[in-house]
Amino acid sequence: MKIDNTPVGDLTATLSIHIEKEDYKDEFKKELKKYASKAELKGFRKGKTPIGVVKKMYGQSVLAQVINDKLQKSLTDYIESEKLELLGQPLPSEDQDGDIDFNPNDLQDYTFKYDIGLSPEFELQGLTDKDSYDIHDVQLTDEVVDEEIGFVTKKFGVQEDMDGAVEVRDIITVHAEELEGGKPKKDGWATEFTVMVDTLADNYKETILKLSKGDTFTFDPYTLEDGKERDYVHKYILNVKTEEGEEEPIIGNEFTGTIAGIKRLVPAAFDQELFDKHFPKGEVTSEEDARKKIAENIQKHYDNQATQLMYREIMDKLIADTTVDLPADFLKRWVTETNEEASAEDIEKDFDGFLKNLKWTLIKGKLSSMFEVKVEGEEVYAAMEQKVRGYFGQYGMDDSYMGQIMQNMMQNREEVNKTYEELQAEKIFSKIGETVKQKKKAISLDAFNDMVKELNAKQGAA
Repeated sequence: MKIDNTPVGDLTATLSIHIEKEDYKDEFKKELKKYASKAELKGFRKGKTPIGVVKKMYGQSVLAQVINDKLQKSLTDYIESEKLELLGQPLPSEDQDGDIDFNPNDLQDYTFKYDIGLSPEFELQGLTDKDSYDIHDVQLTDEVVDEEIGFVTKKFGVQEDMDGAVEVRDIITVHAEELEGGKPKKDGWATEFTVMVDTLADNYKETILKLSKGDTFTFDPYTLEDGKERDYVHKYILNVKTEEGEEEPIIGNEFTGTIAGIKRLVPAAFDQELFDKHFPKGEVTSEEDARKKIAENIQKHYDNQATQLMYREIMDKLIADTTVDLPADFLKRWVTETNEEASAEDIEKDFDGFLKNLKWTLIKGKLSSMFEVKVEGEEVYAAMEQKVRGYFGQYGMDDSYMGQIMQNMMQNREEVNKTYEELQAEKIFSKIGETVKQKKKAISLDAFNDMVKELNAKQGAA
């Protein structure tokens, strides 16, 4: 067996794998004997079918499988032994000579050709101790802390019944009955439902915010809330219940409703009882401590966002400034042949984005090697476990149940790979942060949020 490597371009080549009949004939005979020992053909006892009959019936498919196995192993071994860094996967060459005839009665020498794309050599730009990047220092105000305190007190608040005027965050209970010609309809539909005032269509919201408990209003149940389908209205507003096969009642669009109840979230007092619920018990013993702790937590959140923003800027600059030559024609062919369901228009539209992502993958691989970044299996497991606890933490979870979930999670290769990539990127950027200069730049919270929103919009449009 012989493999020739013929360069076609700077980053493409054709591998020609020459398989002689001496390379596979013994394996072919061995496989035929296996078939004969298992075959159950009419007129022959099991395992007594003549080799000639087996060859006639199964020879072509057995030969094709033997040669294909030999071919794939040879290709893989060659790539590994020559330490070829490929882009995509080898593709059957467009220069392959004609159709291949697997004739079990006339064993031949075969030559198979594969086109490959090779990973380029490149030098990173923008990553020295002379390169400087801004890291935003978000300036928080007392109003931001006050707003967060409002969220915390509402979190531990309770719903209470209210009299008087309706407010926009209230939940109202409505007793409703069907009308006909502006008057109660004889044997008309009657219902009671609850609804959040803030979800009502604007015209009804405006009306109800002028009312109090006990007041009435007219409405169309099908337009009371924006965007609700007929099935939703029947289930949650009109409370229509029908058995399978039973016809739904005919209900009109004109109703009168009486506000029978108002429930409002009353925030909890910002006191020691709340402090012990919201913070680790005993850690906060005064309002001053609580405000300080809340401010610290908010600052940590925005410091982390600012760091991620700087990392994104570094990534964009590395991609923009680092020249990475790629075999675009080969890659477009590879994407096309491995995404048969995608149209040519879709591939053309997304191809520039694909090249950019591939370029970043190569840069990230070089960074990982340069910084000697390693991600151990234990780290991946711990990170995935932390995600699971974050998802289900509010319900509580014993160790045995957690073990079952994690066993299933670790079988999900896509999720495992995603977590690995996240940890790798985190370690790489941490190393980058130690290498480049970081220049703090004060910014208001509103300006920072506007900048993040604008960058996210650009990323979504890309």
